[in-house]
Amino acid sequence: MVTSKKRATIKDVAALAGVSYQTVSRVINNQPGVTDSTRGRVEQAIESLGYRPSLAARSLPRRRFFIIGLIIPYTADYLFRDPHLLAQISGIDAEANAHGYNVLLSTAGDSGSGLEAYERFVRNQFADGALVIETASGKAGGELLAGQDYPFVGLGYGEATSSPYTVHANDREGARRAVRHLLEQGHRRIGLINGPLTGAVVASEERLAGYRQVLAEADIPFEPALMVYGDYTRASGQAAARQLLAQPNPPTAIFALNDRMAIGAIHAIRAAGLRVPEDVAVVGFDDIPIAADFDPPLTTVRQPSKEVGRMAARMLFQLINGEAVTTAKVVLPAELIIRQST
Repeated sequence: MVTSKKRATIKDVAALAGVSYQTVSRVINNQPGVTDSTRGRVEQAIESLGYRPSLAARSLPRRRFFIIGLIIPYTADYLFRDPHLLAQISGIDAEANAHGYNVLLSTAGDSGSGLEAYERFVRNQFADGALVIETASGKAGGELLAGQDYPFVGLGYGEATSSPYTVHANDREGARRAVRHLLEQGHRRIGLINGPLTGAVVASEERLAGYRQVLAEADIPFEPALMVYGDYTRASGQAAARQLLAQPNPPTAIFALNDRMAIGAIHAIRAAGLRVPEDVAVVGFDDIPIAADFDPPLTTVRQPSKEVGRMAARMLFQLINGEAVTTAKVVLPAELIIRQST
């Protein structure tokens, strides 16, 4: 009786060669940035495992579906309430249209499982590549895409998306500018509304790092009690601000890691009978459309959400077309927009 042998995957090659699957991908696609010794190990592992399909496919006319996947491991309800994500989609769609492509959206579904968005996309197999939004489930999802040899680009950080190709704003520097501005306004007790305590994304970790760095530079000790958690929604920002205001020595300023939580914080401050910015100043992050029109207009860190989407899609099309990607990790500037909430 002859037993069938499981086909080797790119992850099997990476494990045998002792490298990341991204390195294997670079060797397969003859891209720079790999030493001769590493390239030799990878090629030897490919031969040893009989990993042939993806190499053979490079010499054949590749079937095109003219569809790219957009994997957003959030529920659709969350997605369509988040102006920042919608702006990224707008940039992606503009670039897809320019290339004659359609965009296939895969969300977490009713289960709320981020990994399900990846699994459904892989099962369908009707796309030429994928863009993925950074979330806590991105690492496992990215490994799933890599195991199927899909070219993909992360909107976020590589360690969170498992992609060697990423585009994101300079979150740390954006946060540094926000906190420096509050210090310049005379604030010394600055509350922070962070993202979720569990499953934090790298973007939030970078913003937290920027907050802590500027405090340290000003010889202000970090106080854990001044950091509370939300889930990026307005309601969570309102609840988090109430926690801060209830402290015996509440902050005189609040930095929320996105605009929706910042707007929720302003609602909580007013409900407590306080004024913004006279009693408590508030800064957000993203510069969503309502930020400029809110009362008071919100001081925030503007990240180029649409441009992040456009550049990520542009990079993906380079991968799909077999073109060299000159910069695998693109970091776009974040700008502090000062308005009346500070």
